[in-house]
Amino acid sequence: MAAIIRLSVASVAMLLISMTTLRFSPPLLLNWGQDATGHQDVPKPVFKVSLTKPPVSPGLIEPAVKPCLPKEPLIDQATHPKYTKVVVLDRESLYHQGDVLTARVVARDKEGGPKTYGGDFFRARLVSSDRSLQASSAGHVTDHCNGTYTVQFSLYWVGGVSIKIQLVHPSEAVEVLRRLRETPNTKIFYCTFDDSKTKPSEKRRCYSSTNPNLPPDQLCDFSKQKVNATWICQKPDKLPCSTIGRCKWDPDQSYKRAEGLVSKKEKILFKKPYLETELELDTKEPIRVLESERATPEHLPLCKGNATDSQASFGYWSGKVWKSSACNVRVFTKEDIRRCLANKTVYMEGDSTIAQWYARLVEVVLLKHITTADAAIGRHKPSNERGEDNQWNISLSYRFHHFPRQGSYWTFFNEARYTADVLDAFQGGPNMVVVLGLWAHFAAEPLDMIRSRLYAIRGAIHRLLRRGPGTRVFVRTGTTREHAKQKMSFYLTGSDWLNYQVTEVIREVFRADPDVVVLDTWDMSVCQWGPDSIHPDKNVVGSQLNIMLSHICPK
Repeated sequence: MAAIIRLSVASVAMLLISMTTLRFSPPLLLNWGQDATGHQDVPKPVFKVSLTKPPVSPGLIEPAVKPCLPKEPLIDQATHPKYTKVVVLDRESLYHQGDVLTARVVARDKEGGPKTYGGDFFRARLVSSDRSLQASSAGHVTDHCNGTYTVQFSLYWVGGVSIKIQLVHPSEAVEVLRRLRETPNTKIFYCTFDDSKTKPSEKRRCYSSTNPNLPPDQLCDFSKQKVNATWICQKPDKLPCSTIGRCKWDPDQSYKRAEGLVSKKEKILFKKPYLETELELDTKEPIRVLESERATPEHLPLCKGNATDSQASFGYWSGKVWKSSACNVRVFTKEDIRRCLANKTVYMEGDSTIAQWYARLVEVVLLKHITTADAAIGRHKPSNERGEDNQWNISLSYRFHHFPRQGSYWTFFNEARYTADVLDAFQGGPNMVVVLGLWAHFAAEPLDMIRSRLYAIRGAIHRLLRRGPGTRVFVRTGTTREHAKQKMSFYLTGSDWLNYQVTEVIREVFRADPDVVVLDTWDMSVCQWGPDSIHPDKNVVGSQLNIMLSHICPK
């Protein structure tokens, strides 16, 4: 899938004509709970996350979208791809490797009239015209909030290049997605309450956000203030709250509810031509990129610590290998991985994208795989697994994060653990590596939910590092994903605009934190050559793991 990046004007610092191109000022972060040593501890908890009072300071905001929109955007004025034009600036100039290529997008509505506000969501990428190279990179879009956009591409390789820009969603559709996301409890969950002695069972609706419509005496409240998590269920008729058993997400009801919140006129925005349509360029002739005239460094710096600006995600695909422009990402063989992880304990927690990392490491390093919890009985899916290699003394474990989870399988509620609680149980130390990835199941939830959860996790990370200095901690971002058969419900609950918003929150919370390395996988996914998938092929997963391993073993 191509690049899906939209930056506000205020977030863009200055363009450097180099391989690192755009640099951005780091976001402002909270000072809640800062102790005398300067560590950021857990923020003041937000119990039962409020949707009216965000649990973050005004300095931590999502990218400017709404300010670019009028108070009531008109669907009839939605950006139309047929009349929206792309012009390559300075097309006749000589371009060299290391330069920046710039294009301008002028948005127009279905009547050809110019748009006067922004907020459109584009994906942009640069691809090699020689398909045998399979080279591609992400373009970065700046929204000028007046119907025009600047798209910039770093020129990483020599040869012919072609620009691909796609209108993913017009701003009017973005506003619909925002409204749905900020509507609490659009996803439908159920839990069972079971008496192991008498065997009766009751199924009840559960909520990942507060539900003011239900009186407290009719609720079972499993919320946990310490980790900023909310989980509330309707109280069973005869059984106590303590008998909670298994829980699951109901996809059919969730999709139906999401579509029911969208008007007939708004649904037009989630169909062609307004959905994922390529824009026409002023010319289709490839642009030639010559070898660089400037002296360039022979080696990139080693991958050490966190990148405090947006360059962490920069790079390009060359064949089946991702080449970072931020640091020297090594290509690890099986033996390299074994030597890198020897005598280390690696704990991985998150969604199925982190599970895929775990599975790939187990497969490549040939670890002995053990399922340790949530036995796979019927439709109960394992969510706690471990792999070991006694020869190299490698211990690798994976756990699925706590609710909300979108799997349609039943999961024992009391087997789930909150990430912050798990981290608080670790001693840590130089031989421990922690890898976290919580994003996909939070994309359709109010942003306050993931913000609050991440700040609690950040506090737990700092406590872990005080107990065990030298612990390595990584947090990965989101990626683009597939949308099966272009079903409207899949866009309403899993649009890449939603995924990008969560990715931006992850960056804001952790990028300026020196104790955490953000593994930014966004650009990698948006310009990959293969089909879009939340679970990409092994080459993409291998390149993602190369970034992590290059920080653990930079040389």
